[in-house]
Amino acid sequence: MLASTRWRFRRPVAAAVAVLVLVLALAVVMADRWSKETPISIQGNVASAITTANLTAVARTRVFFGHFSGGMNVLDAVPGVYADHGVSAPAIEQGRAEPGPNGGFIAHQFIGKDDKPLLKLEDFDRTMRGGMGRQVDVALMKFCWADIYSNTDVDALFTRYRDTMAALERDFPNVTFIHVTVPLTTEPGLVTELKTRLKTLLGRRDGRGQPANVTRERLNALIRGEYAGRHLFDLAAIESTKPDGTRVSGRYDTQGYFALYDGYASDMGHLNAVGSKIAATAFLEAIAQASRK
Repeated sequence: MLASTRWRFRRPVAAAVAVLVLVLALAVVMADRWSKETPISIQGNVASAITTANLTAVARTRVFFGHFSGGMNVLDAVPGVYADHGVSAPAIEQGRAEPGPNGGFIAHQFIGKDDKPLLKLEDFDRTMRGGMGRQVDVALMKFCWADIYSNTDVDALFTRYRDTMAALERDFPNVTFIHVTVPLTTEPGLVTELKTRLKTLLGRRDGRGQPANVTRERLNALIRGEYAGRHLFDLAAIESTKPDGTRVSGRYDTQGYFALYDGYASDMGHLNAVGSKIAATAFLEAIAQASRK
């Protein structure tokens, strides 16, 4: 009888606590939405028209690009950028590539797996040291938005990245390394944002919401600070810059972040045809600049 009484007492208490958590999470979400501030400014390249001369320079350059699935959004749009300018595109092949008519190629490889950024970094390093480093002029790797969550140890990851790339630059002095910021996810809808808040309150991680984009911005700020002016492909800046030049941005718990512009997105974290062509143009521009070293 006593146990039954206790259970009848605990059930409404548990329900009240759950409702309170939901109300608090919703209140925080709405407060954030009502308190959006002026976009914070950063240094970052935005996609612009590329010249025929730069496209030709890329077509003469031997490139290696390590990435996971999202990198295909960029690569798939490269031939269209060349076609728009009436220039022959370089060969693009997985694993290896034979030189095209102008002597260059873009070899790419799927490195590591999502949610394992250190594995991607190790795989890129292993591939370069396994022979690729002696075959290319320019190399770059890209983390994915799915590698960075709200609880990612950004400082430790950046330190490993910086040390790995410094060692590669030392051991392959004839290769120019381009550094890439981490791509973003779109601003979540109210329901998704509320779920993300609840997961955060419960200590679970989520890659979809504002907390994860805050963490990505922290890592991207470190990358920009270290490599600005040293062959930086600021993919995050490109993804968050709308056609009118403004940025998709916000604040979460007093911290600024940027988000993928919906007009460039095919889903929460991948690019549609428009976004892919803009990113591909900036990708080629970064390679053209690196080829001049």
